[in-house]
Amino acid sequence: MRCNEFQNLIDAYLQETINEPRREKFEEHFFQCRKCFLGLKLNEALQNKDVRITLEEKPRVFVLKLFKPLLVMSSLFLLILFSVLLVQQKRQTRLLLEISAFEIPPYHQGELRSIPENGATIEAKFSRAMKYLQERQFRPALNQLEGPLMEEAAYPKIEFFRAICYLGEDEADKAGEIFDAIIRAMDPAYFDEALYYKGFVLLRQGQKQAARDQFEKLAGMLSPMSMKASAMVKKIEAID
Repeated sequence: MRCNEFQNLIDAYLQETINEPRREKFEEHFFQCRKCFLGLKLNEALQNKDVRITLEEKPRVFVLKLFKPLLVMSSLFLLILFSVLLVQQKRQTRLLLEISAFEIPPYHQGELRSIPENGATIEAKFSRAMKYLQERQFRPALNQLEGPLMEEAAYPKIEFFRAICYLGEDEADKAGEIFDAIIRAMDPAYFDEALYYKGFVLLRQGQKQAARDQFEKLAGMLSPMSMKASAMVKKIEAID
């Protein structure tokens, strides 16, 4: 049966005036054709549809006619439910990806001059890394911030921006480890910033509720980052 012939028989089928041979072809078609299946509002029509069964019919035919309307309604319901859930999941994933985009933290020239040994070299590498970072070139920035010289310095500012680079490179686990270390050390210069950007780590890891809790905790603190954290809480709640 073709789709146009199916469309012409919809009224006859719903009013039960269609003959048996055509009914079988009709039902066979809408089980095979998704477009016609969805177009026919069987979820309403079949609720009021009587299933006529004679005693002479074989058990197989009896069962088929008895349960086919229920199977049709169940299949339609599951198909619609799956489609809705899929759309919602895609929407939530897209929105989480959008709000997980972060601003580059500000950097002030000369903040590393207090380093006693190899200070000039470390500051020069750090400055080059910041230039790359402001252009969101995370990998070149990491190349400047990594290596024995920078690691031996163990300067919190270097560690913080190294974590930012990992976050920009979608290496959320590495970024999270560094932010956690800064938070545990409770360095007053970078503690709040580490708390804030740890929220973005959690978003990149798909932990929406944990990210919300992280931002909410910071929003309730006396912190220069509290307003930004509060804004992130609202963005996350808007996704629900």
